[in-house]
Amino acid sequence: MPTYDYECAKHGYFEKAQSMSLHASADCPECGDTSPQVMLSAPCLDVEAMADIGMPGAMETSGNRLTRRHVQAGQSYVHPEKGRKYGK
Repeated sequence: MPTYDYECAKHGYFEKAQSMSLHASADCPECGDTSPQVMLSAPCLDVEAMADIGMPGAMETSGNRLTRRHVQAGQSYVHPEKGRKYGK
């Protein structure tokens, strides 16, 4: 379930996880007043989660990012079956 940001006029910002059909407003957890949704940051995609469910192209993006991270840490390796060197 997605998490959305809201702003209460009395108590400021808060987050709430709720269904997409109810995202426009939420009740403040402190006072119970209805508060409108606000955008505090740009939405982002969880590429690794998309790769886990088999979304086409997500594994290449996620894998390439992880490979670069390992190379930067000096942890490159040769795949035992494919004989390809990953990293440096």
